[in-house]
Amino acid sequence: MMETITFVKLSAQFFEAHKEDLEITKKETRPHLQGAVLYDEKNTFFIPLRSNCNPYHMKKYPELYVPLPLEGKPNAGLDLRKTVVIDSGQLKDFTVEAFVKIPKQQLMELKKVNVDRLLTNYLSDYRQHSNRQKYKISAFQYFHKELGIKPTQEPTQKKKLNNKGTNVVSVTDEMIEQAKHTRILDYVKYYGIPVKRTSGAEYELVERKNVKFDTRKNLFKDYNPSQNAGGDIINFAKYIDGVNFPQAIQKILAVDGSGNFDFSLVQSQPFVMPQIFETDGRFNEVMTYLVNERKFEASTIKKLVENGLIKQTQNKEVAFIWADGEKDVGMTLQGTKKLEYETSTFEMEDKEGGKKTAWLLKRKGKREPLAYGLVESQEEAQKAGALALKKERQYKKQIWRNSTTGHGFNFRSGTLKSEAQGKIVFTEAAMDAIAYFELKGQDFGNETRVHYQSLEGLKDNILYKSMERYEKRYGKCPEEIILAVDNDVSGEAFVKKIMADKRLKVYQEKGGKITRDKASEGKDFNEQLQVEKEKKRQSLTACQELDEGRDI
Repeated sequence: MMETITFVKLSAQFFEAHKEDLEITKKETRPHLQGAVLYDEKNTFFIPLRSNCNPYHMKKYPELYVPLPLEGKPNAGLDLRKTVVIDSGQLKDFTVEAFVKIPKQQLMELKKVNVDRLLTNYLSDYRQHSNRQKYKISAFQYFHKELGIKPTQEPTQKKKLNNKGTNVVSVTDEMIEQAKHTRILDYVKYYGIPVKRTSGAEYELVERKNVKFDTRKNLFKDYNPSQNAGGDIINFAKYIDGVNFPQAIQKILAVDGSGNFDFSLVQSQPFVMPQIFETDGRFNEVMTYLVNERKFEASTIKKLVENGLIKQTQNKEVAFIWADGEKDVGMTLQGTKKLEYETSTFEMEDKEGGKKTAWLLKRKGKREPLAYGLVESQEEAQKAGALALKKERQYKKQIWRNSTTGHGFNFRSGTLKSEAQGKIVFTEAAMDAIAYFELKGQDFGNETRVHYQSLEGLKDNILYKSMERYEKRYGKCPEEIILAVDNDVSGEAFVKKIMADKRLKVYQEKGGKITRDKASEGKDFNEQLQVEKEKKRQSLTACQELDEGRDI
């Protein structure tokens, strides 16, 4: 049927001829789009080579997967859904010669017979079911006459002109409803936005680690304290891609499976303690890690274990239990073994025949890259890979599913008297809360009641909920709030945001005190604890050497 594969670019004339066809012209870069041209007895087909193909499409058609490592685009491939039909008599006007940035080895793997077969099957299926939901974004909808398909309805996506003569897209209530019922996870996969799972239902953007979304609630939030972004899939598309409301709706509706998220299944499930702990109560590995690596006192850890606040999982992870009085309401898991990563570099040839070096970072044993790039030399590639590796977390960290919102790891020290002076120390993580207790807990005295509360990152709702729970329990607000978050840009932005909140201003007007406390060594109090313990060890070692050399 089809004899050869030729790579070309679509010309500006082609896009001008189809300027009202949204599924062809909705991206500004389309006039420069390149792809493969194939022929049959009647038509010429152009299959675009897209830099970020929908992973579902690539999984279904792996023969069309042609990554472009030179360009730092590992998700590139031919996209059947955007195939267009070109009149053979207009081929010279509608196409121009293209430089194909695909290594020769990959071109050999992109076999003509496979592309021929897949396009034929896709076209056959489209002819039978062109009105189905999955074909609403297919570019074939604009070529029914050329394909011999009887007209049943107008193309689903058409651009209109407003009274100023500019292109606008009309958005209906039905379209908005469909967009709202689209999974954020499907959206990021469709547009090739790199993400990685941080817990059972939570994902974070690889290139913007503060941005996370929950697959159960289908909501996102930017945890950068200087930002105030969050919301549903429409807010996500507007925020991440910098588009307006109608553009966000159109981008969402283009996603495979749009409209399939069932909000009736979204309900608040109570936290249930999982059966993942050592059955005999062992915590040897956890104790070794917390004492040797994190430099905590064994007596502190034993006390937390005795109170059910620290447990060891069967995978030898630390489980920090979130307590609300006598009730367990959540849990954070912390790995005790460092995560293993691997970087690789490889030489590529650019358009002018020169050499460039690509680099790649990924988890050991995983296929999907965490970061990648293209530089001029092997030395630069190694430096870039090392820098990317430095930014990755060293240990696994996970908030267990259904952990209660507004809570986090916490414990209390000092007197139990309700009339006593009270303080709440807020840190970013459980490790920092324990470290702060060891470094400064003795300064408060036994007659002061001190609550140590992890914000599980920088979740401001935990701070406000903790203050509410304190007031409800003791009938008054704590006399002092200590913001002992990390000594970095994010920590400072968080403090600035909190101090500007009207709830904290009211707290201060009522006599409450707010203190900002920073680690004197490192960025957090666990790092400070480790430094101080190491200095103490070196000092003791020096004294021992002096004693051993004394002549009595």
